[in-house]
Amino acid sequence: MEHSSRLVEDQDLLSAHVGELVDLLCEADYRRVQQKDELINDSHVELALDAKERRTNRISEKILDSILNETVLIDTSGEAVGRSNGLTVLGVGDVSFGFPARITATVHPGNKGIIDIEREVTLGQPIHSKGVLILSGYLGHKYTQDFPLALSASIALEQSYGYVDGDSASLAEICTLISALTHIPIQQHFALTGSINQYGEVQAIGGVNEKIEGFFKVCKTRG
Repeated sequence: MEHSSRLVEDQDLLSAHVGELVDLLCEADYRRVQQKDELINDSHVELALDAKERRTNRISEKILDSILNETVLIDTSGEAVGRSNGLTVLGVGDVSFGFPARITATVHPGNKGIIDIEREVTLGQPIHSKGVLILSGYLGHKYTQDFPLALSASIALEQSYGYVDGDSASLAEICTLISALTHIPIQQHFALTGSINQYGEVQAIGGVNEKIEGFFKVCKTRG
């Protein structure tokens, strides 16, 4: 039941994907037979889940290795201006896993507004682009009621070479942008997720379990 609740991402609901749960129970029953127990218990279910993770974690392990050997640059200590850790989810088949991604922002004089590098090179999908456009609405509402918004800024999801979708990075992006504007550093042992609206309210996002676990795994592996 805990795993079913996790699949549906709700503490009060259970998943209707019965087939996936039946597959899990079949593998848990195999573990029960191996251990010569009478009934399936939580340890058998955990063994089945661990085995599934081992079978499908080749890509996630390669991403983790690239972070640990600093091929992919992710800081988990110290502080930096105009730089933060966003949280992303990658789906491969029926398996999803999370990992952090560096978000950077630079600002300079001008009136070009906020340039979304992902959108400019057509890697940013519509929902992601919508999230970045909302940042301009938030900045205008919050800070420039009495004078025009005049700045040039660039936001990028660093070392991202595929399509990017979803607006759950918009909170991290606005924090990174404000950090670049004010030169106030962001502590790098934090990671950020959440979408915001034009009034700055933080909204719910999907894949929260995978996102938290992905960043925690990097921190734990580094000690």
